[in-house]
Amino acid sequence: MGGRVTVESLDMTKPEQVTALRERLAERTLGLLFVNAAITRGDIPIGDVLEEMFVEVMVTNALSPMRVVESFRSLVAPTGTIGVMSSRQGSVSLNTNGGQDVYRASKSALNQLMRGYAARYADAAHTLLLICPGRVRTELGGPDAPLTIDQSIPGVVDTIDRHSGEPGLQFLNYQDQPVPW
Repeated sequence: MGGRVTVESLDMTKPEQVTALRERLAERTLGLLFVNAAITRGDIPIGDVLEEMFVEVMVTNALSPMRVVESFRSLVAPTGTIGVMSSRQGSVSLNTNGGQDVYRASKSALNQLMRGYAARYADAAHTLLLICPGRVRTELGGPDAPLTIDQSIPGVVDTIDRHSGEPGLQFLNYQDQPVPW
């Protein structure tokens, strides 16, 4: 990245904002595109979830990040990195306790969509990363989460840096450990 980091924020559920940012950055080459989006609407059993809530969480956590990835992929350097913030809760095999049904489903969908993306562009040399930041004390992670942002983010950055230049898709946590699918 040459020591230069630019953070851009937008409501990625609004396609016009994605288009505007893509147009504004059209002349740039990105060494790293990292997409982060996550909402939850509480720990509600799936049978009690309103359809509107389900759609909102899926659009925010799965569809919209992938639209950003698809829209910006041509700006990423040929051996650059495309990373997406996922979650351990998106792992089907690790879901042994249940709970957070819609959030889990949305992150599983995101992981599946990235797998499809990786297959579609298998000949590209991009590093593709799904990153789990751990359970962090944020509005989403809650006040009892074991990690602070200051503990998680350096690990996320180090993990991204460590895998730069490795083509293909990996699902890793902030400690650079594989997360089961």
